[in-house]
Amino acid sequence: MLIFLTGFATVVTLVTCDVLRIRRPDTPLPKAAIYTAAALLSLICVSLVARLIQLF
Repeated sequence: MLIFLTGFATVVTLVTCDVLRIRRPDTPLPKAAIYTAAALLSLICVSLVARLIQLF
């Protein structure tokens, strides 16, 4: 369940970054949005690697 919620939050963050980029293409993205997306993506990757290690 935690991986699903983290994945959902990651998708929401990435969509938000894309929407901000489309609405205001000339301004840079907020640093908080970039750091949040990166943190969530790294959490997903670590969770998936841990699950794969458990399977093997």
